[in-house]
Amino acid sequence: MSEPSRPQVLPIMESSISTNEKVRMLNKDRILRQTVDNNYADLICIILCFVTGLCDSSAFNAWSCFLAMQTGNTVVLGLGAANLPADDKYSWLKALVSVSSFVVGSFVFSFAGRILGPTRRGTLFASFMVQVILIVIAVSLIQTGIVARGDVSSHNHPLLDLIPIGLLAFQSSGSINSTRSLGFNEIPSVVITSVYFDIASDKNILAVQNVKRNRRVAGVVMLLIGAIVGGWLNRSEGGMASTFWLAAGIKFVIGFGWLFWLPKRVEG
Repeated sequence: MSEPSRPQVLPIMESSISTNEKVRMLNKDRILRQTVDNNYADLICIILCFVTGLCDSSAFNAWSCFLAMQTGNTVVLGLGAANLPADDKYSWLKALVSVSSFVVGSFVFSFAGRILGPTRRGTLFASFMVQVILIVIAVSLIQTGIVARGDVSSHNHPLLDLIPIGLLAFQSSGSINSTRSLGFNEIPSVVITSVYFDIASDKNILAVQNVKRNRRVAGVVMLLIGAIVGGWLNRSEGGMASTFWLAAGIKFVIGFGWLFWLPKRVEG
């Protein structure tokens, strides 16, 4: 006499596990697609001003060019037509690489933002992780001695400096892209010349409540503090590399912070 068939438990369990896993994946995907709330996000943009000052002070000290403030690079590029400055015949080329990399980076970050959603949690996270990776690659080239360390004489060809300059200028465009995407155009995450004008020409400059003025002033101050910190770190034992490691660390924390940032409230 044949034994009665037993119920098939295992396939049901497997199906349940598979369903639960799919639900988790859908939830994660839904979270990454959430648009972040821009309340208090201006504080992040102000911190990015500090990072800009930090990196640009080190780059100018080492390579006589900027990574984010492309106005200065444009002037240096113009001086190159007259073979100036005389003591750095490659300054115009460094400026050209920085400007070009920044422009390409601006196109790439903004294009990716338009496709993925510029203020989605996953987009902001990915953007900052890309920036961190590029900084780490650049600072690794510096620490291994492949390129000059600024205050340390190097026997390598000076054109090797173009590699970290290009990488760092490319990632710098990610800062202004995030600032603009979040709607804080008044915060000078890259350039401050127009911000000085905006502060001075503001008819409500002395008003008690003036949020945009406060953001502008905070951005300028943080950029200046970043440049001061960068200068002192360049004089420390860690040298130029320490400034970029600090910049990478800050952007890494900001990147992960977007994963826990409150989502934008949907009215209705």
